[in-house]
Amino acid sequence: MNFSLKAPDGSVIDSYEKDHKEFIRIAGLEYEVYTPVDELDADPEIRHMIKASENDIKQGKLHSTDDLIEMVKRGEL
Repeated sequence: MNFSLKAPDGSVIDSYEKDHKEFIRIAGLEYEVYTPVDELDADPEIRHMIKASENDIKQGKLHSTDDLIEMVKRGEL
């Protein structure tokens, strides 16, 4: 994610990587870009749950909310 943007006030916002982390610099101040998704992706239990959900979707084991509502209306659930 390396980029430079010019803000309306003329200041420049730069992004860069340092120590395997992403940062942006605004008006001379450095801010680390926090990405909580990275933490989720690194959690083995969550990765397992995501994989299981993906398999369920591929196998057609899931129903949409609309489908479930119709099934309830028909007395199937």
